[in-house]
Amino acid sequence: MKIEKLTLDGCRNFLAQTLFEPKTDSGASQKNPDKIGVELEAFPVRFTDYEKTKAIPIPLKGEKLSLHQELEKASALMDGKVDFSNNGSLAPIRFPNGSLFQYEPGGQLEIATSPCKTLPELIAQLRLQQDILDRITSEHQIYFSQLGTNPWFDLTQIGLQLDKPRYRALQEYFSRLGPYGVQMMRQTCSLHVNLDLGLAESTQVKRIVAANLLAPFATAIFANSGILEGKITTRKSHRSYLWQQLDSSRTGIRGLEPFDGLPEKSQLIETYLDFAMKTPILHIKALGDRVFPVDFTFDSWLKNPIAGLSPSWDDLENHLSLLYPEVRIKGFLEIRTADALPREWQLVPAFFYTGLLYSNDSLEKVLELLLPFQKEINALWEKSSFGFESNEIFGISGKLMKLALDGMAGFEEEFACKESKLNLENYYNNFTSQRKSVAEATVARFLEGKSLIY
Repeated sequence: MKIEKLTLDGCRNFLAQTLFEPKTDSGASQKNPDKIGVELEAFPVRFTDYEKTKAIPIPLKGEKLSLHQELEKASALMDGKVDFSNNGSLAPIRFPNGSLFQYEPGGQLEIATSPCKTLPELIAQLRLQQDILDRITSEHQIYFSQLGTNPWFDLTQIGLQLDKPRYRALQEYFSRLGPYGVQMMRQTCSLHVNLDLGLAESTQVKRIVAANLLAPFATAIFANSGILEGKITTRKSHRSYLWQQLDSSRTGIRGLEPFDGLPEKSQLIETYLDFAMKTPILHIKALGDRVFPVDFTFDSWLKNPIAGLSPSWDDLENHLSLLYPEVRIKGFLEIRTADALPREWQLVPAFFYTGLLYSNDSLEKVLELLLPFQKEINALWEKSSFGFESNEIFGISGKLMKLALDGMAGFEEEFACKESKLNLENYYNNFTSQRKSVAEATVARFLEGKSLIY
C-alpha cells in the first residue's frame, strides 16, 4: 500500500480536522455547558524533620522506596492499572473513569482527570486521586508539594528521571539555548485547564482568542513560584519567566498579533500552521535522541528528508506535542498558564476559566475588555511574572475575577456547585482584591520557617 506523502496542505488539513474541531460532542448549552478537565502537577518529596522543612528527593524508581512502586500498589486498590502499551517501566497508571497518573522529566507527578460533565464531578474525581496520594503519605511519608517551582532541590539533585529518547533530546536541545529549558523540565509544576472548543464556529473563535488574551492576567492571578532552590526569586511566577525565556520559537501567546479584532477560524488555523512549520524539530521518534540544528524546522523537513526520512503523520503529531504555547489547541483548549496551587485553591483556575469562557455573557465581556490590548498582549505577559506590580495588570485582573464570578453565578447548581463558586469568591477576597497571589503566602511561610506542604 502506498503511503501518502505529507505536504503543507496535508498539514493544514490535519490541523483543521484534528486540532481545530471539537474532540467531543457534548451537546453544550447555557444550561448544560461543555466539559472540564485538569492536569495538576506536584513535586514528590520526603522530609527528615517533624516540621517538614528539611527535604530529600524521592526517586521515581530504582530505590528501596520509590514513587512509582508505591503509586502502582496504592492505585491497584482503586482499579488503577499500569498502561504497559506506553512502552516503558514508568508508564501511566490509568483508572476506569478515564483519569490517570503520569510523570514529568524531573520526577514530578501529574494527576490528570478525564473530561468531566460538571464541576462537582471534577472535584470528586480529583479528590479520589488525591486520596490515593494521601494513603502513600500516611504509609510512606511521601508528600506531594503543589508549587510552581521546586523550593528545595537544584538540577543535579533532581536529575533526568524519565530517561527516554524524547526527554534526552529535549534536554540536549534546550541546553544549547540556555539554562531555562532544563529548569522547566525538572523544577516546575503547573495546572493545565482543559476546556471544550464549543460546537459553533463563532464560539470556537471567541474561546480561542479570549483564552490567549487572558494569559498575562491569569499568570499574575495564579502565581505561586517565588522560591527556587531555597532562595526567594525576584518574581511571583518564576515558572512563567522560565517559559518566557527558554525558546521563543515554540512558546508564548500565539495567533493574535496579525489581527485587529476577532479573526476568522481559517485565519487562526493558518496562523497555528505557520507557528508549527517555523518551529525547529526537537525530536524524531525513529532517530531516538538525535539532536538537530536549531534552524531545522518542520517546514525544512517537509522539503528536505533527513537520514533518508521524510515526515509522516505520526511525526507531525509528535512535533505538535512539542509546541508549548500558553494555549495549545488539541481538539480542545489546553490552557497552560497557572502555577500549581496548594490543595485549598488548586481548582480555582478551572473555576475562573469556566466562568469566563463557558458563560456567553462573560465571554463577550472578556473580549470587549481585552481585545483593545491585542497588540500588546505579549508585552503584558512579560510583566505578569512580577504579579500585580503593574497597575494595569492588577486593575484588569480584578475586573476579570468579577466577570468569572458572574459567569459562575449564572450556571445551574447541578453544573457549578456552591463549593466551586465559594472557592472562587474566597480566592478573590483573600488574594486578588488584596493585590496578592498565593506566591506571597508561600514566601511568607518560607521566611517563617514553616512547611511548604499546605
